[in-house]
Amino acid sequence: MSTVTETKPTIVDQFPSKVFVGNLSFKTTDGQLKDFFSDVGDVKEARIITRGPRSLGYGFVAFADDATVNKAVEMKNQAELEGRKINVESARPMAEGAQDARPAKPSARRRRTPAKDRSKARIDAPQDGSDSSQKQVKVEATEDVKPTVRRHQPRKSPKKVEQPIVKEERTPSETVVFVGNLPFSTTDEELSKLFADFSISSAHVVVGQKNSRPKGFGFVTFASHEDQTKAVEKFVNEPLTVNDRVLNIKAAFSESPSADSAVEADTA
Repeated sequence: MSTVTETKPTIVDQFPSKVFVGNLSFKTTDGQLKDFFSDVGDVKEARIITRGPRSLGYGFVAFADDATVNKAVEMKNQAELEGRKINVESARPMAEGAQDARPAKPSARRRRTPAKDRSKARIDAPQDGSDSSQKQVKVEATEDVKPTVRRHQPRKSPKKVEQPIVKEERTPSETVVFVGNLPFSTTDEELSKLFADFSISSAHVVVGQKNSRPKGFGFVTFASHEDQTKAVEKFVNEPLTVNDRVLNIKAAFSESPSADSAVEADTA
């Protein structure tokens, strides 16, 4: 990790009354920084913090007392130096002993002894109070102790309960006709002209919600059930062709007998 190096003692340690100056131009020098704050009061020292020869863009300016520090913040914060608006804040030294405080290092984890090694116990110290000149007693297990291995058992996912599919009863609309296999270039006006021989209320081509592109089918609403029936019968006997495409024309379906406004095509 790179470190910030200084050739002289830091003004943080020498002068307790000082300001932090940020957002400095990388070309600003110590002398220019000192001159900039000279109209505030007696500048004890001005220092640009660097990494090697390169400025880090901030520094400190030390004064004789805290009153001058407050004055510097009021006069120079957000002032312009070398074409940049600088940040000026009161700086305070760290509490004594704070720099020496270090978090305690975690103790080294004790390595677990393998099961085979644990099966052999060595007793070096006398257990009955006798002197240390007695022979060391070595106790060995008569059989190797094999560690218990637990096998991972995969969790069984709960069985999904299949819900019965209930088909809603659909009723043929009495006024709306589904028109399928339309050329994708067909507009609402062109669809309406295909049924010019009948009295219709509206005609629209269905488009995608995201890209507004025609889906190749549409709906035509007739003024009466009689006109709808005549149109369906005519085009069943005399299929209507547009751009070499034979149109699929039939009564549309709604989810309930009273839901003609929510007509859905029977594409089956």
